[in-house]
Amino acid sequence: MKKTWPDPWVDPDPGTGGQAAASAGDFIARGRERYSAALQAGSVVLWHADLGGRILATLGWGALTGRPESEALGRAALDRVHPEDRPLADFRGRDIGDTLQLECRVLDANDRWRWMRARGVRIAASGAFPAEWVGTFEDIHDERLALERARYLAERDALTGLGNRRTLYEQLNRLRWMDASATVVMIDVDGFKAINDLHGHLIGDRFLLRLAQSLTASAPAHAVCARMGGDEFCAVVADQAEAEALAARLGAICGAGLMIGDSNCRTGISAGIADADWAAPDPVSTALRRADLALYHAKRNNSGLARFQPAMQEEADARQKLLHAIGAASRNGEFFLEYQPIVRVDGGATEAYEALLRWQHPQYGRIEPALFIRLAEENGLIGELGRWVLDRACDDLASGAAHLRLNVNVSARQLAEPGFADTAAGTLRRHGLDPGRLTLELTESLSASTVALGVEVERLRAHGFRLVLDDFGTEYAALSQVSSGRFDGIKLSREFIADCCASRRAWLVLRHVVNLCEDLGMSVVAEGIETDAELAVLRRAGVRLVQGYYFDRPRPLAELAEVAAAAS
Repeated sequence: MKKTWPDPWVDPDPGTGGQAAASAGDFIARGRERYSAALQAGSVVLWHADLGGRILATLGWGALTGRPESEALGRAALDRVHPEDRPLADFRGRDIGDTLQLECRVLDANDRWRWMRARGVRIAASGAFPAEWVGTFEDIHDERLALERARYLAERDALTGLGNRRTLYEQLNRLRWMDASATVVMIDVDGFKAINDLHGHLIGDRFLLRLAQSLTASAPAHAVCARMGGDEFCAVVADQAEAEALAARLGAICGAGLMIGDSNCRTGISAGIADADWAAPDPVSTALRRADLALYHAKRNNSGLARFQPAMQEEADARQKLLHAIGAASRNGEFFLEYQPIVRVDGGATEAYEALLRWQHPQYGRIEPALFIRLAEENGLIGELGRWVLDRACDDLASGAAHLRLNVNVSARQLAEPGFADTAAGTLRRHGLDPGRLTLELTESLSASTVALGVEVERLRAHGFRLVLDDFGTEYAALSQVSSGRFDGIKLSREFIADCCASRRAWLVLRHVVNLCEDLGMSVVAEGIETDAELAVLRRAGVRLVQGYYFDRPRPLAELAEVAAAAS
């Protein structure tokens, strides 16, 4: 007798369990119930179709869709399939092989589209039975939504909904293979940190969302828009004319201000533009890098907009070489300090000396401080340089005359380093110095800095340092710092002094600032003085301390001592 596998869904021994009287029809019905219950638990439909795709029978269709099984027979099931997916689900007249797998949307009992997966296998004809299809229909709606959400998050910026860097690369590569012209616009918000600090990060995030919406609305319909991270965005348009128009529109929107709740966030933008060159090595990365370089120039020069020029790449290569050299300069003894005297207008007596960092490179020669200090700040090296300057200045101060007083510059990035105040105080103790002999000049950009920096300023004061607000006159919030009680004095910027020489209105502002500082017991120093005319303007405004080439150039401390000795 031929051995067969038992059917797990039909009782193999109808004579047991009190079922002796059951008919064959009862067993078939019971088997269908078991199949139906199991399929319902797994959200699966069994289907049986002829080779033409006509459904001959289903099991579980009603449980899955809430519709009668009869509606699935013949070609009626296709009526429940989404119109966009129907051509895929209707395989009449197509040779699809011996297996079938497809995904489509099906209308459920609540008239909502749900994703389903159909699987099938073709069974060859056998005896009286023709060839046919059998398979399953499975609810994969939750799985499909999760997959689409994951794909969306992989391709989109979570905050703004714009494309992300990955999407941008894909779209640029698509344009490359189409050999279509493309221009990249890299956009950065000027002063976004001030928005965060003034209004909070929630308003900052809402500002970025509104900016992204404005970018999309301002860009041509065919443009690709993406958020690169932070407050930097990118758009790919057809040519430079479109790029410049987009930057102008977005700049006007930001300049007018974006209302976020009750806050009017008014700021500017900087944009860098570069044409894509599909013949260049790694053309997509090259186009983005060139737009970034143009953006860097726009921000550095406060020009708002810059177009990529080959000289920008040459300059970037030189900066990179210089950046590598900065790390070795202090170890190789290439850095040194020069000091410029701060003198009294009446009598010319020296009040203090400002320490100025200098770099003599063995290959490049004397490197301008404005170049390498900015480079160090942009690349996180200013803390190391600042510690070297403070240590060397303290060493010079300890070896000089007892009455000698020095000023040392400190940037906001240095002040943001954890424990800066304690480290600076420790440096003075190591050299046996009184903090009162050292004045720290803090850049005026601190006026828009975080509360944490304000706390660090208070720690410096607690350690006994004298603090001066440097570059006064370049920021709108400067007067609030004068009245804050944190500073012992201010140093007027070269630009502010030039305005005072050219404008009576600016000179009147200066005179009132000087009077205010005197009333508060604060000193006022004017730097960068080079002419008799400048000195006369400052003298009339009541400025008592000045600094600049008009009096003396920066020199090594030993040389200054010789000059002072010769003068006496």
